[in-house]
Amino acid sequence: MDENETKQRLKLGAFVAGGSVLFLIAVLFIGSASNFFIKTFVVSAIFKNVEGLKEGDKVWLSGVQIGVVKTVRIIHVGEVVVNLSLREKQNEFIRKNASASIGSDGLIGNKIVVIQPGDSRAIIQEADTLNAVSPADTQQLINIAKEVGENTRSLTFDLKTISGKIKNGQGVIGELLSEGAFAKDLRQTVTSFRISGENMARASSEISAVAEEMKHGRGLVPALLSDTSYVSAFKKTISNIKKVGVNAATISKSIESITTKMNDKNNSVGVLLADTAFAHRIQMIIKNSESASHKLDENMEALKHNFLTRGYFRRQEKKEKKEKEKLNEAKGQK
Repeated sequence: MDENETKQRLKLGAFVAGGSVLFLIAVLFIGSASNFFIKTFVVSAIFKNVEGLKEGDKVWLSGVQIGVVKTVRIIHVGEVVVNLSLREKQNEFIRKNASASIGSDGLIGNKIVVIQPGDSRAIIQEADTLNAVSPADTQQLINIAKEVGENTRSLTFDLKTISGKIKNGQGVIGELLSEGAFAKDLRQTVTSFRISGENMARASSEISAVAEEMKHGRGLVPALLSDTSYVSAFKKTISNIKKVGVNAATISKSIESITTKMNDKNNSVGVLLADTAFAHRIQMIIKNSESASHKLDENMEALKHNFLTRGYFRRQEKKEKKEKEKLNEAKGQK
């Protein structure tokens, strides 16, 4: 064997050895990614829609890849069973009430399964089923987006119309902004409210001043408010006035009765008031009585000066004089 042949065989052996090493490295890498050389356990989740999820897609927990999608199969319309191959000992972080949802690896990357760990005490076991949160249908999202766009367009048109009316001074806001009739009325109303407030403040001040004067000033009302004795006297006075009113009513009734009797023709007073001839006779009798009394006085005076009777009158005068002196002495002793 010559030297060239030996070199060729060495090169071929090196190439084969290098290829074998690369092959082994690729197998180890692919196997680790697919959990081929790692012990795993399988759980499942049932989705209504998997949005293109396929076998080999990654399973994530708290931002860490813990497994891959093993199988995806439809069992009924609206029910898709996804089996997840998870690494051993990862179940200690996944609880019985954990949930699985479908997301994307990046903005337009492959689909992934994201597991929320849950918070119950029991951990998930082999062949358990996770609670599944199905993704929204893409077409539904597109329809919703279209509806939102149409509504936005309609709102924009309405806003444009409203802005035009406001700009032209139409409506309440337009009149306010353009100093229309409503704005003037509103200004007048505000002015009236301000004037009313000032008047109310002034009236309140005056009432306070009057109340202060009534509290500390003089006169009947302050006295009644501050001195209870005045109140009692005032009440007694009112009571006496009421009694006077009652007595006046009684007197009025009595006068009315007397007047009724006086109007009676059979009553003497009524006769005097109604019969002038009788009244004239009464007057003549009174005059005659006065004349007789005057003559009697003259006769008595004549008797006092008559020598036969004047002694008697003098004794009577002395007797009366002594009695007066005794009364004056008795008053002086007292």
